[in-house]
Amino acid sequence: MTSQEDFSSKYTNANVAPGAAAYATAKFRGLVKTLEDVDNGSIREIAPAIIAVILCGQKRGDIVPLLFRDLVDGKSNDEHRSLFMLLRHGITVAWPFFGLPNAMPACLGLVNELRRADIAVSRELGRPLFGETDWLAKGLDTNQTIYRAAGNSEVGQMIGEFFPEISYVANAVIFGFLVGGSQNVQRLPLTEVIVASAIAGIGATRQAKSHIKASMGLGASLSAMESVAAVVDEISAWNGDERPGNINVADLAEEAKANLEKYDYQ
Repeated sequence: MTSQEDFSSKYTNANVAPGAAAYATAKFRGLVKTLEDVDNGSIREIAPAIIAVILCGQKRGDIVPLLFRDLVDGKSNDEHRSLFMLLRHGITVAWPFFGLPNAMPACLGLVNELRRADIAVSRELGRPLFGETDWLAKGLDTNQTIYRAAGNSEVGQMIGEFFPEISYVANAVIFGFLVGGSQNVQRLPLTEVIVASAIAGIGATRQAKSHIKASMGLGASLSAMESVAAVVDEISAWNGDERPGNINVADLAEEAKANLEKYDYQ
């Protein structure tokens, strides 16, 4: 066994079930292009990250380094770094939704890809540490901004009342440090599309609907989010994972519009 095969079997492919669907270059390149081309390229810059977090949500993080290798084939070291940083951002903001065990195959596989190419990247956090910024306040503000169009404030209220620790960590760490703190890396509307894609990827239909509405409330177009939903369905079918319920994005767009109007009226 080569060192490359040994690394993959130990770190990247260890959780892959026997008979799992194999990576298909044409299919995944096509999915990236679908997202790049929709709505005059409005989500082009995050297209590979969307695919990556959907794969992690599908427990197929092992595919992410193969997609990376495909997309950087023949590209410069700077282009390698740029794509890695995009995928790093996507996984960083989305891992709390699909879990660290599902993130690790993608993370470690990407590490291996950079090492193979002898490419170094910055280890800087890119945001202040806890104690240097009030991340709870930032998270509450970011949460409010995101959920204006979702129209389900009662969920946060119930969690805050009965699961205060979860509420605190969600606001301070997820919506504060991770999502809110990444705005120097990626604009919030695009980061929210990545989050929505990850949640749709795991099959959490109710939460996916909320975050699709939130994405459109922040400016994502109906056609862009319909393409995201279609890509989730395609990857789920490829992976043999049955979706728990259909998502009608057009209906969600109407709900988001009504929720925003109600929010602005208050």
